[in-house]
Amino acid sequence: MPAPMPAAASAPAPVSIEHRPEPAPAPPPVLATEVVDELRAVMGNEYLSLVRLFLEDAPRHVQALEAAATANDMAAMVSPAHTLKSASANLGAMALSAAAKRIELGARQGVLPRPAVAVAVLDSEYRRASQALHGLLRG
Repeated sequence: MPAPMPAAASAPAPVSIEHRPEPAPAPPPVLATEVVDELRAVMGNEYLSLVRLFLEDAPRHVQALEAAATANDMAAMVSPAHTLKSASANLGAMALSAAAKRIELGARQGVLPRPAVAVAVLDSEYRRASQALHGLLRG
């Protein structure tokens, strides 16, 4: 009778499994196509007048937020953030709307720890949305 093999020798060799990181999910589109499509369906090409109005007005609100953040004036941040939140959501710029909402809520509650950083994020989202909206105007 053959001698029993030691337990370690009888166990199967460990299988090397290569762990690959999951690919990062694709970022959401700058403009929610379903919102833009609904605006087109309801308003026809007149929705472009809303886009133009937003592109004319939004820079003032972004500048107001920048000035308020520099002055650490939470109360002055609420109104322009609210306006940007609503107007950008109406056009489908949901990431911009979310950034504005974070500022509005934080400013209302007085718990916006780094206002300048929050406004920088909003400004970045505004630039992305502005580019996409200008693309709509160009057709």
